[in-house]
Amino acid sequence: MGNLGRIIGGALTALALSSCAIVDNFSSRAVNYNIVAEKAQQQQVLLNIVRASLNRPMQFTTLSSITGTASETGNETLTLPFGESMHRPKGLVSPDIFGLSGTISGGPTFTVPVLDTQEFYQGELKPLTGQEYRFFLDEGITPSVLFYMFVDTIQLTVADDTPVAKGAQKAPPLTFTFHSYVLDDFDNNRYETVADYLLAMGLNIEEVHHSETIGPPITAAQLHDLRDIAQLTNAGLHITPVRSEAQTTGGTKPAKIKASDRYQIEKAMTVYRPCFAIPTGAVYTGQIDNPLLCGSNDPSDTSDQKSAGLSRNRGGFTAPGLQAALDAVQSQYLANKSPEIVQQLSALPSIPPGAKLQVRLIMRSPEAILHFLGSLVTRELNPSPGESPRVIRVKIGAPYLPYPVTRCDASPDPNVPQQAIGGYRCDNLFVLLRGQSTDSSLSVDYDGYSYSVPSDDRLQGRTTRMLDLVKQILALHTSAKELPASNVLNIIGGPAP
Repeated sequence: MGNLGRIIGGALTALALSSCAIVDNFSSRAVNYNIVAEKAQQQQVLLNIVRASLNRPMQFTTLSSITGTASETGNETLTLPFGESMHRPKGLVSPDIFGLSGTISGGPTFTVPVLDTQEFYQGELKPLTGQEYRFFLDEGITPSVLFYMFVDTIQLTVADDTPVAKGAQKAPPLTFTFHSYVLDDFDNNRYETVADYLLAMGLNIEEVHHSETIGPPITAAQLHDLRDIAQLTNAGLHITPVRSEAQTTGGTKPAKIKASDRYQIEKAMTVYRPCFAIPTGAVYTGQIDNPLLCGSNDPSDTSDQKSAGLSRNRGGFTAPGLQAALDAVQSQYLANKSPEIVQQLSALPSIPPGAKLQVRLIMRSPEAILHFLGSLVTRELNPSPGESPRVIRVKIGAPYLPYPVTRCDASPDPNVPQQAIGGYRCDNLFVLLRGQSTDSSLSVDYDGYSYSVPSDDRLQGRTTRMLDLVKQILALHTSAKELPASNVLNIIGGPAP
């Protein structure tokens, strides 16, 4: 019995120790959950981009929670005879029984909800803001990548400062619109030409603070109750004394400005506007009026109508060479087109020489960004009849170097060597492989094909970074409660009132 007891005790101890080791060693499994969650979220984004490329409805789900579980159970059975062994007949099988059993289990419990609520789609359809644009610029994302990804339409408007006679109606300003439509070479090449021109001018987004007046001035008698003042402060409003205008007293020295007994209720406003910060050595040779420069303290920069996408700023910027570049795009596109198309496109108006321009940027929503990336996949893998495959590229380089206006090569082969332009290189914006056997760490199967991100860093270009940006933007927008509304970054340099 002594030896048997030791054997049994040792077996039970080994079972307990091994099961505890398996159950308690959860660090590696926790890391594996993180890796699996990363792949699941990226695959969901990639799957919707593939759907968009095939004009299929998108479906949104998310991995909301992962709970790891681990448990162990064990039991043993030991039957030993009692009394002397001589009481059993000879040849009878011994009733002594020894048994050990155990169960060890572990695994994750996860939740994958379908995102089809009103709140989700309100956020998903809400266009990006200038604040988000500024934030990602501060995070060090390449300006050209952000511009191509965030901006759907560029509008250039001729700033007309010509005075209008009293009672006469002013003619609508001449506006030129450029769409980011990669499925058509004419629209896409014109958009890229204008986008690169603005980026070469040092296009940026800055935060501007100003005060908006609320209601008419009030008297001191109307502010007798401190509770009213506290309520105004809690509402984000502040009270500013209305000062009388400076008056001269017969000499050249103005009298001191004195406060009156009237007060103005104001609200601090923060808006984000495009501006120009021309880098050293920029190729731009035109004129930019002071209100359009980043950091300008021009009083017209604080128009109360900025938040509504309006502008009363004076001035503008000239664009020497831009129309010539657009003409070159048009001539190249019309080389082999029918006479009807040649006649229609040749009738497009041209930017007047030396005209002062203002710019308006119309932003995409998260859903529009997914459709944009889907159109990149379509143009690469499933071009429309009459259009050849093409890969869209962006210029990547050090921010202190002047941004070149020369467009990247439009080669349909994503494997072409990286083009170098003025210290910048041309990277593929978004590339997927279809139906190829690769060692990619990110792929998704849909409609009988396998779509994967190239494993070669040079070939994939900015693809993985774009996927990460989309994931962040979707997360930022899915909790929005406001109704979707078209968002326009404010005009740079509008006509005089």
